Amino acid sequence: MPIYVKHSIYFRESGSGRLDLTVGRKQQIDKAIENVTIECVMPKCVINCVLTPSHGKYTFDPVKKTLVWNVGKIESKPQTAAPLPTLRGNIVLATGQPLPESNPILTVNFKINQIVISGLRLQHVEIHGEDYKPFKGVKYITTVKNGRFQIRT
Repeated sequence: MPIYVKHSIYFRESGSGRLDLTVGRKQQIDKAIENVTIECVMPKCVINCVLTPSHGKYTFDPVKKTLVWNVGKIESKPQTAAPLPTLRGNIVLATGQPLPESNPILTVNFKINQIVISGLRLQHVEIHGEDYKPFKGVKYITTVKNGRFQIRT
């Protein structure tokens, strides 16, 4: 995968927890990664998330227990001093509830233009029986959405 997510999610007996996410681009990809979104369905005992994003915005739906972080775009050549996108903060748990047995799963969605992760390339196309001259070019787009890329925490 052209993207990585460093994660730390833990819950304490005291009724709180901590979340720390960092997302970045792997070195073999020299294109910008667009529409980066990380989604996390929290356990039922989570009441709220008080987080601070360094990039983008986050929302937490207390009814569906869903945390969504819209990171936005990760540039192809970041500034040397520019920090990686991070989301850090505290998780508020319901009192009297048992701690979750497992950590939530992170679902990552993103899009990269003009690149194919599989390495497949198109050399030529022959079109017969058409009166028009086709455009000589191929448009590559790598899109990961609808939960195809998951990270077990």
